[in-house]
Amino acid sequence: MAEKLADILEGMNYGVACSVKICEQITFWAEIVDDKVRKNSEAVKIKNKVLSVITSSPAWAQELTFLKVELVKKFNELAGKEVIIDIRFSPKLVS
Repeated sequence: MAEKLADILEGMNYGVACSVKICEQITFWAEIVDDKVRKNSEAVKIKNKVLSVITSSPAWAQELTFLKVELVKKFNELAGKEVIIDIRFSPKLVS
């Protein structure tokens, strides 16, 4: 019987399958934060279990740093496993 694509990708930890999983996991950010945080931040990548989040200002980066432990916990709970161990917040650079 044919397997669902999601089931196939779940077992793969390299290449395109890995990239697809990481993209899906990045979307968890929008689900764990409220509207105000969502409007002022964006998760951009996960590398070595560290989630990188761009914020609209240095003040937002600082504020979210205080919530880091709680946010990591919520993120991993939504993922159903330990996906991240840290979050790095960086203000958006304006040129």
